[in-house]
Amino acid sequence: MLNKLIINDYKCLTGCSLELKPLNLFAGPNSSGKSTALQALLIASDNITEKKGKHGLKDRRGKALNFNDVRNFITNAKSYQINISSNEEELVKLSFTPGDDLFQSTEVEQLEDAPANLLKLFESGNLLYLPATRPGGEYIHPINPDTENKLGSNGEYVIDYYAKHRLDSLEDSLLLTPGIQTLEGQVNQQLEKLTGYRLMVETSGNNHFVKYETHSGKQLYPYNVGTGVSFITEVIIACFATPKGGLVIIENPEIHLHPKAQADLIDLMAQIAKAGVQIIIESHSDHLFNGIRRLISQEKLALSDVAVYNFKQDGNGLTHAESVEFTSQGGIKSYIPGMFEQFDIDLDAILKL
Repeated sequence: MLNKLIINDYKCLTGCSLELKPLNLFAGPNSSGKSTALQALLIASDNITEKKGKHGLKDRRGKALNFNDVRNFITNAKSYQINISSNEEELVKLSFTPGDDLFQSTEVEQLEDAPANLLKLFESGNLLYLPATRPGGEYIHPINPDTENKLGSNGEYVIDYYAKHRLDSLEDSLLLTPGIQTLEGQVNQQLEKLTGYRLMVETSGNNHFVKYETHSGKQLYPYNVGTGVSFITEVIIACFATPKGGLVIIENPEIHLHPKAQADLIDLMAQIAKAGVQIIIESHSDHLFNGIRRLISQEKLALSDVAVYNFKQDGNGLTHAESVEFTSQGGIKSYIPGMFEQFDIDLDAILKL
């Protein structure tokens, strides 16, 4: 499990230090640096090697190919650093500097050898990522030719993974519904609980074809059910596709979901995290945030197993990530202005308080 991420001078982040837990939520306004922190983590995962040394940038997802695009302009940075550690071990430090082509390419220097468990965590099958730009609602899904990205660089091959592995037996810790061993069974149990539908996939030629089955057995095309059903399907598959000891990163898991489904979703994620899969989510949902507080108050989520950060830019455009501390009853120890308070602001206006 990752336990620390430190980012210096990557885009708007400088001096950003994050202590990571089994379940992690990054919150904050648009363009405040939440996704930037995730991008930094992914860049580190692409570039950490067994031995220290120098090499050219590896960027499987194309987020940082041009050095000049991602260096911190506010501090006029000539380099950026990403430091990361797992299982309470020493930090592995990466320094990124421009190549010899006018700040277009990037050179990477790793200052320490990487421990075996960190290398294993960053293997493509153990780190899964669903970006906010992932597709959803399609009937036809292509077969994955990408051997490095299990779900695709943009989440476009989630259904392909499911179709190929749906009859695989899951690890015992991920059997949230007792007596059901397969990926297909566990995914559909959770999908039916959250949406009332079951996922049906048929494969023909180079494509997979998706439908959703109702309680009565009627099969519907994705465009004839709510868009949120398709998007939550991908999230559920990604959670179960990540092996115990692995990491799944999901941007905006709440896309197109009703508040009740969002609240149920954080329950699922807490169970997955408890089963040994580390989860990092970036979200604008107060329902996910309050769901975490509820789970703490119900003693279903330990304070030591969750980290929430509020990202906010200062007047200079630099981002600061503030840790949100909870009480054992799910209360917030210190008020953070602007964090998930719009409901209260609107209610005060309605009541003319």
